[in-house]
Amino acid sequence: MNQKYIWLVTIVLCLSLFGLILVQINYFQSASKIKEEQFALTVSKALDQVVSKLEHDEETQIILKGDIESYSNASGQQTIISKKSEVIFNIPMDTKHDKATVSISSENKKISIAEGYLNKGGLSAVNKKLHEKYKKSLSGSNYRSGLLPGKLKQENLKITERIDMQLLPKLIKEKLKDNGIKLKFEYAVKSNSSKVEQRSRNYYQNPSIEKFSKQLFPNDLFFSSNLLYIYFPGQKKYMVQSYSMLFPSFILTLVLILCSAFTIFIIFRQKKLSKIKNDFINNMTHEFKTPISTISLASQMLKDNTVTTTASTIDHIAKIINDESKRLTYQVEKVLQMAVFNEDRMRLKLKPINVHKIIQNLLPNFTIRVEDKNGNMYNNLDANDDLIMADEVHISNVISNLLDNAIKYSKDNPEISISTRNKNKGIVIAITDNGIGISKEDQKMVFERFFRVHTGNVHNVKGFGLGLSYVNKVVDAHHGEVQVDSILDKGSKFEVYLPLKK
Repeated sequence: MNQKYIWLVTIVLCLSLFGLILVQINYFQSASKIKEEQFALTVSKALDQVVSKLEHDEETQIILKGDIESYSNASGQQTIISKKSEVIFNIPMDTKHDKATVSISSENKKISIAEGYLNKGGLSAVNKKLHEKYKKSLSGSNYRSGLLPGKLKQENLKITERIDMQLLPKLIKEKLKDNGIKLKFEYAVKSNSSKVEQRSRNYYQNPSIEKFSKQLFPNDLFFSSNLLYIYFPGQKKYMVQSYSMLFPSFILTLVLILCSAFTIFIIFRQKKLSKIKNDFINNMTHEFKTPISTISLASQMLKDNTVTTTASTIDHIAKIINDESKRLTYQVEKVLQMAVFNEDRMRLKLKPINVHKIIQNLLPNFTIRVEDKNGNMYNNLDANDDLIMADEVHISNVISNLLDNAIKYSKDNPEISISTRNKNKGIVIAITDNGIGISKEDQKMVFERFFRVHTGNVHNVKGFGLGLSYVNKVVDAHHGEVQVDSILDKGSKFEVYLPLKK
């Protein structure tokens, strides 16, 4: 696929995922806001029921006392006569005014007890509500205002005397439970002077949490600001738990994002591998073409009648064909070996082997190659214990590949060293060179199949990019580890760690 189309697909996919995330966030915020509003409405409803219950209980007590005798209505005032006293309401006839005075006449003495603005709706509203509530319980012409003396008497009491503070938390808990809220709560009752008259033990422990309030006895004749406050210490946790239905959506979105990111990663990786594979095919073609051309030329020489076919000539041509055949066979076997190893069809033949012995068997051939380039080969086999359980052939190939690379990628006068040391119940084989080095970027890919380091000014470096990949696979199969430390233009150091025989 063209690089331009890959980027186009990537950008469209990223924009789609970004849009999906924005939609999810917006949905979460909307759901969160609705949940909070729903919770507040439920609490408000429960508190309304608490207030209504308190008013109902108070009015029931007034009715049970039954001290009302008669009621009269004169111009500008209403008079209610009880068994104990006469209560006089001076109310303006002008309905636009709602200021009233209340006085008590007892034993020929008139005592003013209250003056102020009536609650919304005035006296008629209070009488109407009482009529609706107790129309089945009251009879006679005086029922509409019959409760007012008792209510006025109650209004003059402190809020702590009007409410049974011992039963209040039970009543709140009951009404909250009836509305589906079973959270632990803290409460407080404040009087007109904002003084806290009653509170729960831990009310002041969470001052920052949102509090819900409701006016107590809102149907009193005169306005009062007695308030009931309540809050829930576990409200945030409760709200989070209520979002549990949203979690699957977020999980699915996260899975989709991860899968998309993985897909993009695979696309770019495959694109890069495709490029490396093309380089491998080109390089392999070149590697195969040289021996094939040489063999073809040698065979033509044997057929050519103009060439003198002496015994020495035939031996020379036969040697060329044999050498190039071996070279071709080696290249083919190397490719097939990597293919077999990659498909996990290779079986390691583990046995106790001495690493030092393997190195010593390999050094003569590589020393000759180094000295042929006017270089030096050093060995420092300092490990006290070199016995490992491994496949001898593959470990030999690992060391051979590393030494071969050290020589191939060195400039003039190579300086190659191989050393061993013990570390963490294992042996470390270190191979150092003064070659062209490997850049930081290439070091990340150096163990990938078909990848070849750029050789710069070093020419005629042949290979398929399989050597270090093979080294990494073999070492990993032996539960070891291979690392590279390299500086560009100064050289490289490869370290192979293999566990010792237990």
